[in-house]
Amino acid sequence: MRRMLISGFRPLPGKKNLEDWEVIRSLLMSSDFRKICRGQKFIWAWACLALFAFCGCAARFATRTSFDRPQLQQENIQKVAVFVFESSYIDMQAGAHISRLFELNLQQSGMYKIVERVEIEKVLRERGAPLSPAAPPLSIRQLGDLLKVDGVVFGSVSQYNRFNLGFTARLVSVKSGLVLWSVSQTGGRFFAPLSQVADEAVKEALLELQAKLR
Repeated sequence: MRRMLISGFRPLPGKKNLEDWEVIRSLLMSSDFRKICRGQKFIWAWACLALFAFCGCAARFATRTSFDRPQLQQENIQKVAVFVFESSYIDMQAGAHISRLFELNLQQSGMYKIVERVEIEKVLRERGAPLSPAAPPLSIRQLGDLLKVDGVVFGSVSQYNRFNLGFTARLVSVKSGLVLWSVSQTGGRFFAPLSQVADEAVKEALLELQAKLR
């Protein structure tokens, strides 16, 4: 009977959902779970596992993008600098972590050439500026001239845990000072460490952005 119930469940589409479902299914078929099922905890066990299955398999990411296509075509951005994202969290590494993932994935996407982080830090250090400026002490044009870039990517992290991770990134033109595109990502997963959730969130956000800009 238990095997029939298990075989009747189907995970939502997607590679990660299938991976999560495999974890749940192996637990359901384990000898420890069979022992629980023989006792009075049967209903509680199924209820808890059903909740875990729903949280693990159903949680996905939601991406929002906006962009100015005519301005992007006009300015033809080739090289950008990615700054450390802002974060109001107790974990001060949230902004650094997400911005590094964003920089790495943006570079791998081939959308732009990326200035090395050490070069950004060197320039800011020489100017006595913070590495994660809420309001840059240098103007966008000054940053562009110093770093020899066409655009600057700023961002912020609003949520930072595996159940609920959220961030926003935007590309600002050095020439016009306009925001050429922005992307926001929210979501999370139950059966995954924070590092994996963050990596997936950034990758999905950039894939969505890249698809929209084509």
